[in-house]
Amino acid sequence: MKIVKFIFSTLVICVSFFHTALAAEWIGPDEKISGSYNAKQLEQLLEQNKPTKDENIKVVPLFRNERSSNILVQVRDREPLHRHIDSDITVFMLRGEGDIRLGKETRPVKAGDVIHIERGAVHAYINRGPEPAVALVVYSPAPGPRDRVLVEEKTTKTP
Repeated sequence: MKIVKFIFSTLVICVSFFHTALAAEWIGPDEKISGSYNAKQLEQLLEQNKPTKDENIKVVPLFRNERSSNILVQVRDREPLHRHIDSDITVFMLRGEGDIRLGKETRPVKAGDVIHIERGAVHAYINRGPEPAVALVVYSPAPGPRDRVLVEEKTTKTP
């Protein structure tokens, strides 16, 4: 009997893994049906929320409560240098490639990378690809209305 349970459990895990690997989907509360969860394919979310030609950054809120906030961000060119005063953020790169600037360091990033940015850390993303880069960004805790603060680049003058 134990071997049957083991085989069944392994099969369920494998099916779940392959389903997830083949189709990334957002499973979260459906705004139209209170208390109900609705799966949305990443492709569907992107198709419904394409940035316009003049739009550099497109932000799509996915979920929010007092403990966290999840957004889908598309960046055509670059973000301005900024910091978050309320939240730590974790960035899951879903598509594209570019550079992430953290403080004075710049590092290459690509789809599949996960970046943790501590509250208060100055940062910006620069897209190096031909298409908008796409990331799932998780704020913890959920940011307040003045969380994002732009930072001016300090330049040193030489005499």
